[in-house]
Amino acid sequence: MPPLAVHCLWLTLAAAPLTAQAPPLEGIAQVEHGSLDLVKTRAFYTGLLGLQEQQPGLFLLAGQTVQITAPGPPAIAFHTQDPQALRRYLNARGLTAEPLRDPEGVLIRFVPASQPPASGAAPRLHHIALAIPRARLGEALHFYRDQLGLPEHSRVEPKPGDLRAIRLRIPGPHAHLLELAVAESAGLQRIALAVADVHETHHRLRTRGYRGPERPRINADHHWSVQLPGAPRIEFLSAAIVPAATLHEEKFHGRDAWVLANGIIRAAFLRGGGHIAEARFLEGGDLLTLNPFRVPHYPTKEPFLYNPATDDALYGAASHKWLASGYMGHLLCFPHYGPSSPEEFAAGLGNHGEAPVVEWKKITSLANAAGITLIYGADLPKTLYRVSRRVFLPRGLPQIHVEETIENLADFDRPFQWMQHATFGPPFTEPGKTMLDVSATRGSGGGRALQPDQEFTWPTALARDGEPVDLRPMLTEPASGTYYALRLDPARDQQFFTLHHTGHRLLIGYLMPAATNPWLADWQENRGNTFAPWNGQAIARGIEFGNSPHAEGLRNAITRGQLFDTPAYGIIGARQRLRNDYVIFLRAIEPGFPGVRDARIEEGVVRIQPR
Repeated sequence: MPPLAVHCLWLTLAAAPLTAQAPPLEGIAQVEHGSLDLVKTRAFYTGLLGLQEQQPGLFLLAGQTVQITAPGPPAIAFHTQDPQALRRYLNARGLTAEPLRDPEGVLIRFVPASQPPASGAAPRLHHIALAIPRARLGEALHFYRDQLGLPEHSRVEPKPGDLRAIRLRIPGPHAHLLELAVAESAGLQRIALAVADVHETHHRLRTRGYRGPERPRINADHHWSVQLPGAPRIEFLSAAIVPAATLHEEKFHGRDAWVLANGIIRAAFLRGGGHIAEARFLEGGDLLTLNPFRVPHYPTKEPFLYNPATDDALYGAASHKWLASGYMGHLLCFPHYGPSSPEEFAAGLGNHGEAPVVEWKKITSLANAAGITLIYGADLPKTLYRVSRRVFLPRGLPQIHVEETIENLADFDRPFQWMQHATFGPPFTEPGKTMLDVSATRGSGGGRALQPDQEFTWPTALARDGEPVDLRPMLTEPASGTYYALRLDPARDQQFFTLHHTGHRLLIGYLMPAATNPWLADWQENRGNTFAPWNGQAIARGIEFGNSPHAEGLRNAITRGQLFDTPAYGIIGARQRLRNDYVIFLRAIEPGFPGVRDARIEEGVVRIQPR
């Protein structure tokens, strides 16, 4: 039989309401259900869902309550304006039993109506589903529809004669529903809670210790459910359905950007240079929602609009000026990494190649239930390459999947450097407090804060004074900086790095395939560069990964050849296309987080193992 989600037939039917003298029901006030494991059920409601427990087993929602008890018949309390008048009305029509029960033994109560919850208040009761044996469905329908006065809302009938459920509307401001679901035995089948967004709720539950599936299994009605042990199923639906994903064109710090969001995070991609300028949580407070990427202390511009006559005064006249004018966040270093040669500079090529300074253009985008995809790219007219990125934000996951392609437009083979330069800045980057974890083995380099040109085993190197220094925290020497290269672990198939600030709640990390990313570099700047536009004010930590160990330019990489028996550059064939990919991920962490021992992506989901 075809899936129910695809072939449901919804029929809206009329029903006979109570007379004007009967105070109508106005919503569900309380649901009481049994549990075979009260401890686990209470722990779910309090520790995971975060509900307030008014007294043992009684949980407060937005204007309603849930009561859990030992196993037994469930109970439903309805709001009404005048409970006593309603009870007199029902008594006059033969419903005289005290207490009142439905045909399946469900206890029915009436309580004074309350004010509707504030708009957007969540979680709150949306509907409940009672399991009714098919042979007694008519009797249950007569009780709730004809005697209690709940009009029909809709029916689920995949094909004529195959009735699966009847939904009854509860009049009033809450828009509650009561579902009579055909089942083998009677009881409370499920409780449905309206939340701001099911994906955000799933993410929050996992951060609090929920051990269910890594991704919520969403049905056709955009509902996700959790089966409690020995208790009714808890279902979650969005109080206001948000789009599966969104893409907007807007200004980001004065720059043209494509901004993608998936309900959990948002990310900004710049037209100028293609930089990834932002990746942050949408909710969670200032210590979690901050953008970890570097936004320069000086104004930037679209680098492809650089005008030496007016811009050299701000950005300098050296080979870094084009890059500095548009430098923000994560940039692509291609087809060389580091400074250009004098001849290249004279031809208009600057630091880190042509890719991070040209205009990138949107190729296409796609939004669907799986997430949001942006494809954008650029032609490199000076170096005869084409670069492109396919960026995907899966719905409900704090991850950004990037697939990057380079294409050689020339009719000959040639060498290249291909590095991702993820640069992080304040307030996320702070000397002594921003911690790096990485799947690295050996290192080479030093810079101003370390002994130069040393080889070491990660994470310990030698400082200028010859003393060992831990490289995980950003170095604290003022007016200084460093650069060292790391050989990523050749025994792994996936490499990773993560950064977190010891005083914040945010962790950002990257995962990349080992085959195309043997190298990672840690560049640190602590107000050491005094030339324009840095002017002794920049604090940054750049984590750079790809096919080259040192930011020395392509000519010097070819002269070096290799380091630690690993090539220092790559070769691309005539008219050849090559692909690399990586995943950016965010995580909420708690105070005292020890760092990351390992990170991997499995079945599309990033999993981290703390130290």
